Amino acid sequence: MLLDRHRLLRLIELAELERRVVGPERMLREEDVALLVKAAYDDATDLARAEFLARVRPMPTTAWPWSAVHATTPRSGAAVNGGIVYSPAPGALAPAALVLLRGQADGADADPGNRVPDRGQANAAAWEPLHKALDLWDTTTIKKWIGPQGWVAGGMSSAQAQGSGGAATNAGGAAGQTSGGQSSGGGQTSGGGQSSGGGQSSGGVQPNGGQPGGGTNTSAPTTVPFSWRHPGVVATGITIAATAGATIYALRSRRRRPVHLAAPPTSSSPSTNPAPRTSEEPT
Repeated sequence: MLLDRHRLLRLIELAELERRVVGPERMLREEDVALLVKAAYDDATDLARAEFLARVRPMPTTAWPWSAVHATTPRSGAAVNGGIVYSPAPGALAPAALVLLRGQADGADADPGNRVPDRGQANAAAWEPLHKALDLWDTTTIKKWIGPQGWVAGGMSSAQAQGSGGAATNAGGAAGQTSGGQSSGGGQTSGGGQSSGGGQSSGGVQPNGGQPGGGTNTSAPTTVPFSWRHPGVVATGITIAATAGATIYALRSRRRRPVHLAAPPTSSSPSTNPAPRTSEEPT
């Protein structure tokens, strides 16, 4: 049987809303119901479609599409008449849309996580509680059978119990093993790291040194991130700034130093004929 777990969870949500939402909110969520019913109807077999229509036709047309996700609440207790206990027919309490989900047509592109063995198959005995939960619309039990990757045989609780049991076995086996290294003479090993049992061995890796007992520290060197506030960076910056300042000061001092100009040379034989005056110039 191909049972889409995602659509089934959506059906559980909408069936819960059908019982309690009224007014504008109910009208607003009608589109969600219609989309789910249409998708399930398109992927269902002809037999499942016929059974679905047979269940919704007696209902008022004004209740559509909420009538497709309406679930009947079972009465408390059981009716007894003449020693006979009356119980609802399989699927009578579940919404009519569940008929479409349980009657999906199989295909090559179907999700393997949505496959559930049908009743009567060789490996269907372990899945009988899920089939009963679907018949009685036991949503709490149904949700327990849905896992992250698909349907889980026996439910998530049993799968988690098996997983935790296996993990406990592995942890217990690892606890009896030492973590390697040389003996420190006190009955405990001097290997690095912590033992699987939860306690630290006597020769654990030291944060800033080697291992006791002559071991070699194989831990990766710690990488210090670059920071402008590091003392080495600050000292280097101060040195560069002081050198640049001294150079600039020396250049400025050289420019401001007065330059002594040489006096013009004195003529060794000054002229004895002074320039004639303007009045004495020849006419």
